[in-house]
Amino acid sequence: MRTIQVSTDVFAAMWADRREPEATEDEILRRKFDVKVKIQAPQKNGKPQGFHDRRYNVSCPEGFEIFRVHLGTEYRARAESGTWTLLSTGAQYGSLNELSDATVGHENAWTGWWYLDENGRRKQIDEMRDPSRIRRHKPTRLEDLA
Repeated sequence: MRTIQVSTDVFAAMWADRREPEATEDEILRRKFDVKVKIQAPQKNGKPQGFHDRRYNVSCPEGFEIFRVHLGTEYRARAESGTWTLLSTGAQYGSLNELSDATVGHENAWTGWWYLDENGRRKQIDEMRDPSRIRRHKPTRLEDLA
């Protein structure tokens, strides 16, 4: 990262142009200048290790396993070489959403997958996300639909 200096009015204008879920100046400017985020897992000897989600600042070490049960079927995946590998098929997915879409269909993938912490307790992978980066949808009120 580099530090830049801008006047107060430019800073205010930049933040006035902010869109959800942007939480940093870098994210605002990436959108403005159409600069794509390069998602890369941590590297070892030039090769990706584990899995890293830059949007939510989640890193899982190589070999980290997640699991879920849907309609009586258990699914397991492992963080490998910058992807999620579905253990039953060996297929690799570049994001947790892609993994969920391929196994159970469209859902909030962060609340559907679980892992075991260092004490063997079951936890949602959602707990690993940076809360400041999570975009929450406002609930729809029935009276708003009329």
